[in-house]
Amino acid sequence: MSFPLSGRLLDSTNLLNLQNSQFETNLKAAKENLKKLKENQRTSRENLRNLKENQRTSKESLKTINIANKENSISEMRLDYGPLSRRPAPLDLDLDYDYFLNTISKGRRPAELRELTSLIAKLPPDAIKFGVGVPNGSTFPFKEIKVTLKDNSVAVIDGERLAEALQYLPSSGMASLISTLKDVQDRVHGTQDWTKRNIIITAGAQEGLCKVVEMVVEPGDAVILQNPVYTGVLDCFRPYQCEYIAVDMDQDGMRPDILREMLADRKREQKPMPKIMYVNPTAANPCGVTLSEERKREIYQLACEYNFLILEDDPYYYLGFDETYPVSFLSMDTEGRVLRCDSFSKILSSGLRLGFVTGPMPLLRRLELHMQVSTLHASALSQVVLYQLLKKWGFEGLREHFAGIKKFYRQKRDLMIAAAQKHLTGLAEWNNPSGGMFLWLRVKGIDDARSLVTKRCVDNNLVCAPGYVFMADGNKPCPYMRLSFSLCSAEQIDMGISRLARLIREEQLATRLPCQCVQV
Repeated sequence: MSFPLSGRLLDSTNLLNLQNSQFETNLKAAKENLKKLKENQRTSRENLRNLKENQRTSKESLKTINIANKENSISEMRLDYGPLSRRPAPLDLDLDYDYFLNTISKGRRPAELRELTSLIAKLPPDAIKFGVGVPNGSTFPFKEIKVTLKDNSVAVIDGERLAEALQYLPSSGMASLISTLKDVQDRVHGTQDWTKRNIIITAGAQEGLCKVVEMVVEPGDAVILQNPVYTGVLDCFRPYQCEYIAVDMDQDGMRPDILREMLADRKREQKPMPKIMYVNPTAANPCGVTLSEERKREIYQLACEYNFLILEDDPYYYLGFDETYPVSFLSMDTEGRVLRCDSFSKILSSGLRLGFVTGPMPLLRRLELHMQVSTLHASALSQVVLYQLLKKWGFEGLREHFAGIKKFYRQKRDLMIAAAQKHLTGLAEWNNPSGGMFLWLRVKGIDDARSLVTKRCVDNNLVCAPGYVFMADGNKPCPYMRLSFSLCSAEQIDMGISRLARLIREEQLATRLPCQCVQV
């Protein structure tokens, strides 16, 4: 068979030769095109890498420019020591947070008018605000507020900032202060992922502690505590009649080997497992011990293994007497298990009543819903005063302040240790606190110091804190007491410890127990 082509007749053999020739030509062209395509792909990948590198460079340049433009601002803060050079691993929020919430917390819903307050805070000034029942600021009698610092510098609160200080805020707190505190946390505990973590400002750290307990704990729950423990958190747990998994401490803090054994026993015996652990890691109240980094990492691994949250209450973090700041649980949290409570009470003013909680967004949202129907928000005036102070000081001022208070309390500690060595040797044992403002003391020769502290000392105008209130089981005999060196002068410290020595001798005689005078 033949086919007409351009007026010529081709037989089947010629057609086959032509087809083969065309196939080879097409194949060659296809190979060339494929080669060009691969070359283009390589070029595109190279261009993409260059583009990403340029983007990173641009972001770094922009960040540098922003920092340079924020002269003397808190965002310039970067401490030169401690964990601040560490960068935490990426944060993963795969936890089932509903597991940790109690029935009441699960039942909370947004308070619509409080949500409206948060919305209005983001609107432009010319927005028409029919929606909320707030008083008109023009009726307030205040024109400006001046805060004079000890260096005689003055922070003035007026205009829009005063208006903000005198009105309702969103329950989470003042936006500019939250942003500033995020900068602080980034520099102190490593750069955080603020798309998954957040901050909520509270009326002191105590409100944060209380609301975390009220979010998580059901009546009868098992909770993990260091022992001895801050009595304020025991008071939070007490109404729930919790079962305490009390972990003893030594000079390096809570012992993870004991905790591991206790958790393994509970699991083997099929007892309910704890959902939360409370820890006061730096210069712990009452004993002044700081939990070591190695133990923190062991405990965090136990939290991951046995699935519990860590309530990191750290009000004495900036009052540790070491030159470096300790590594926090927050800085090593990769699973969103840590709720960290910080406080300004010990480092700026207890009367400001300001603290803040840093933690995973799902849990902080539950805290916010609780605040919406309780305190509404921490004091707006206190928040503005704090913001103005941090803005005025910048990092250098804040660092100088921290150094000053460290020195102050270290000197007080040394005075009390010297007085104890002078007057209490053979009568008592004590630790050398690594920070804070307390000396934890065990009286020799008596089984229980309760009557000594609550009766004999008080009758002689000497006020100490009885040790039993810091114990998970406060009903057991307790020979301990806590002495605070914060408020007393050098003369008062020496006089008070001398008086305590006399009263210990009287108590030992009254209880008819021999004094075992062992040198410390």
